[in-house]
Amino acid sequence: MNYILESIAILLAGFCLVRIAGKKTVAEMSGIEIITLLAIASTISHAISEKGLIKTIVVLCTFVAFLILIQFLTVKFTIMKKIFIGKETPVIQNGKIISNNLKKLRLTVDQLEARLRENGITSISDVKDASFEVTGQLGYELMQHAKPVTIGDLEKILDEKIQKILQQVTVNESKQSPK
Repeated sequence: MNYILESIAILLAGFCLVRIAGKKTVAEMSGIEIITLLAIASTISHAISEKGLIKTIVVLCTFVAFLILIQFLTVKFTIMKKIFIGKETPVIQNGKIISNNLKKLRLTVDQLEARLRENGITSISDVKDASFEVTGQLGYELMQHAKPVTIGDLEKILDEKIQKILQQVTVNESKQSPK
């Protein structure tokens, strides 16, 4: 029973360290998932050297059960989601950098600009809103003037132009037809 509590304590301590390390170190996994994988790998390596098979199996099962419990709780309760998964951190709002949030993320403006360039964005003023997601990815919405034209936009413009041309043709025909 004591090593079950120790394994949970190790897992929580590792999770806290990953959270402190920041979002930019997290790829696609949540912190709890990374720590669980690292803990499993570490526990397995110790088990091989110490030959504590039963203890290792119980600890690994505890890690996985705890991970599943946390995942379930984060789906059910918003507060658990905030604690264990976190939330996005806005870094640009209405084309302006939120410097305090960049400092919290330990990012420079140059690093933010590099992330934007990776997404094909050359000017911060073209970004309406941008946030670092819990996965470490940069999510953004472009200003209206910087959004790319879609097929739907083109179809709408063409339809309007065709309607105007048809109206002009109809007006010209009505003027030329004898009464």
